Amino acid sequence: MAIKRSLVAICTVLLIISIIIIFLQFKENQSYERYISAKLSQSLSDFLTAILVSEETLHQYINSGNKEMLPNQATMLCYNFKTIGTEYEELLHTAKSLKKVNGVQTDQITANAAQDIHFFLARQLIGNGVLGDCTPAMSTLTLNDKQFEKIKGIYEISKQWSAIAKNLVPEATPNGVENVNWDLVVNDKVWVQLLKDYSTYAHESGMTGTNQFFN
Repeated sequence: MAIKRSLVAICTVLLIISIIIIFLQFKENQSYERYISAKLSQSLSDFLTAILVSEETLHQYINSGNKEMLPNQATMLCYNFKTIGTEYEELLHTAKSLKKVNGVQTDQITANAAQDIHFFLARQLIGNGVLGDCTPAMSTLTLNDKQFEKIKGIYEISKQWSAIAKNLVPEATPNGVENVNWDLVVNDKVWVQLLKDYSTYAHESGMTGTNQFFN
C-alpha cells in the first residue's frame, strides 16, 4: 500500500512538473510570437512608408516639367530607397527563417534594385564621394539627359511598387500608416504575399537589381 501511495505521489509530482514545463513553453512561445509580430510590424511600416513617399516625391518631380531637383527631394529619395532595400531584406530573411517562403517564390532582386537606386542617387545624382551617403547637396540639382532618363525609369518602378503596396495594404498612405491594423496584416500573412508580389514583378519586368542605374 505504501509503495502504491509513493507511486501515486511521484506520478502527481511528475504531472505537476510537466504542466509547469508546458505552461512555461507556452508563455515563451507567446513572447516570441509577440516579438516577431512587433518586429514585422515595424519593418512593414518603414518599408511601405518609404515606397509610398518615394512614389509621391517622384510623381511631383516628374510632373513639375523641369529637370531641376531640390536637395531635400534627392535626399529624401536616397534615404527612402535605402530603407526599402534594408527592410525588404529583413522581411525576406524573416520569411525564410520562419519557412514562409522559398527561393522559388521570392528572391533578393527587389532589395538589390533598391540598393542600386540608392547608390545612384547618393553618388551620381547628389554627388557625394562616399558610396551610399545621402547627405544633402548644397544647391539645387540640375539633371543631365542621362540622369533624367534614369529618374523616369526609377519612377516607373516606384509606381509598380506603390501599386502592390496599396493593393495589399490599402490603409497605408504617404502620410503615415497609423490606420493600418498590423495584427491583421501579420496574422493574415499579407506581408508574405507582399514579398511574393514584389518578386513576381521583379521577374516579369526583367529587373536585374545590379547596375541598372548605378553604372
